[in-house]
Amino acid sequence: MLYRLEKVSKIYKNSNTENHALNKVDLEINEGEIVVILGPSGSGKSTMLNILSGIDNPSKGKVYFNEQRIDKLNENELTNYRKDNLGFIFQSYNLVSNLTIKENIELGKELSTNPLSIKEMIKEVGLEKHKNKYPYQLSGGQMQRVAIARAIVKNPKVLFCDEPTGALDEETGKNVLKLLQDLNKKHNTTMIIVTHNPSIANMAHTVIKMNSGEIKEIIKNKKIMSAEDLRWA
Repeated sequence: MLYRLEKVSKIYKNSNTENHALNKVDLEINEGEIVVILGPSGSGKSTMLNILSGIDNPSKGKVYFNEQRIDKLNENELTNYRKDNLGFIFQSYNLVSNLTIKENIELGKELSTNPLSIKEMIKEVGLEKHKNKYPYQLSGGQMQRVAIARAIVKNPKVLFCDEPTGALDEETGKNVLKLLQDLNKKHNTTMIIVTHNPSIANMAHTVIKMNSGEIKEIIKNKKIMSAEDLRWA
């Protein structure tokens, strides 16, 4: 088991009121899974991502990663936890505009003690012909591929994806998700995808449905659909 959450709550206080972004959440995530966290805006899914990744600490409860309590780590320890174990992909690509595609991907390698091959990673994401271009010369889908390569070249145990297809059209979004699916199979990278698109749930091993700061349902998919065959929502 990779992650375990026990009675985790995140409470924001405003004057005399309390807002429970997470409310007594119990959760287990296994290594090598693709996990999709689904829910409307304000359901707690982004807070869940922040708690798992150590960007934020819970108000109550325990958060374990490989049986280590990360909610008890100090800032330096949390920085090392993220650097050594995690990769991140966001809706915005966050590429460095004055660096080439190859140089942007190399930034991820510099953050790792056990990186993958830059050359192989560029090949895996289908950017061999574009490696010496700059971000402004690429399409949105190509830029997201660069962001994925930069995250994966670190060889992280966990890849957090926050609305990774939110800015993409259907065809490009499916191509990006297929790439994530292929990388999961090849590298056994645990992937945690936060999305409001219910179609993406069909490519996951585990689906976590959230609302009002609580997990309403956990689904283990018996049949996992290829990203290419998803019906877009």
